[in-house]
Amino acid sequence: MNYTMPKHIGDYNKNQMLSILRERGPTSRVELSRLLGISPAAISRSTSRLLDKGIIKECDAGVSDMGRKPVPVELCRDFCYVLGADLVGGTLKIALADLMGEIIKYHEEPIFREKGAHAVLGQLLNALKKIIRDAGAPQEKIWVITIGTPGIFNPETGKSKHTFFIDKWDDIDIRSWVFESLSIETVIENDVNLDVIGESWKGVGQDYDNILYVKLGQGLAARVVLEGRLLRGEHHMAGEIGYMLPASEVTDQPVFAAQDAVVNYEHMLNNTAASRQYRDITGEQSAATISDICGLANGGDEPAKTVLSQLLDHFGVVLLNSATVLDPQVIILGGDAGSFGEKEIAVLKKRIEEHFPLPNIIPSKLQKQACLYGAIKMGLDRVEKRITDIW
Repeated sequence: MNYTMPKHIGDYNKNQMLSILRERGPTSRVELSRLLGISPAAISRSTSRLLDKGIIKECDAGVSDMGRKPVPVELCRDFCYVLGADLVGGTLKIALADLMGEIIKYHEEPIFREKGAHAVLGQLLNALKKIIRDAGAPQEKIWVITIGTPGIFNPETGKSKHTFFIDKWDDIDIRSWVFESLSIETVIENDVNLDVIGESWKGVGQDYDNILYVKLGQGLAARVVLEGRLLRGEHHMAGEIGYMLPASEVTDQPVFAAQDAVVNYEHMLNNTAASRQYRDITGEQSAATISDICGLANGGDEPAKTVLSQLLDHFGVVLLNSATVLDPQVIILGGDAGSFGEKEIAVLKKRIEEHFPLPNIIPSKLQKQACLYGAIKMGLDRVEKRITDIW
């Protein structure tokens, strides 16, 4: 957007005002003028229009020894709502949030992936209808649904690609199905994109403009925020570090890789590979995830220590290579990597600082809720743009 054009300047200021009110709550006109660098007269005109549209309301200012305080304004929470949905892993999570981003209704249920893509889509639609019904929110006031799903979403075709957790999921135009069923604007987004947005908004990334978010679990993926903006890339694949190829001397440990597979880090660093290695050593299937192995290792289990040590060595290389390209302020560990404690993080830090200035490395705060919060934030951002059109 060209912010030198008067209309674009006006739209930008409108968005900024709405964002300030959403993040700060009740704010006086004087404070809005100061924060936005806009004249008090312009703020007064804007707030008058927002009051007329029912988008904001005045709050009780109270009194003081110096006379009546300036009257603050705040968003009308029930002016509109957004829905966020998370289809990652084995659980479907859905939340309805108001204009302030507060979750007012939450629902989760197991995902029956074995029934196939169309069954899962039907499950999603039924769950969305249920949460709308149970919340009692007028459907016409729900402006956006944002759905987080594994894979790379192509906005031109409306479909995802490289989605392996549900058979035939790539063949479905999820966005059209949901929109045609509910008549609500629908956004489909990669789950790890939403993770980093959620962490930037409500998690440990709030104080950083340059973030590398790395997620271990069913696979390996990363997403990047640079100068406060999500990095997408030409094919919406920026951050797909699982496609990195390890050096030949690293792949001399084939136990991490599936047989007859092209050995990249996606094959080597995931729950299935780590669980397989532990099973091959012990003959037991007591560790299904990287988090399980981390817990066993910290409890003194020697085979788990071996598996975890090798995993951290490979993972440290991935983080080092990614950090040298992106130079982040912070690396946020998500998914099963979010279970790493001080000992594991110290190993990763040592690997990086031997070769490159060390960024901060911290586990996710939101953990399995990061995608859902990211979906809500993306929905609210779209709502703000729509409000500027009616303001």
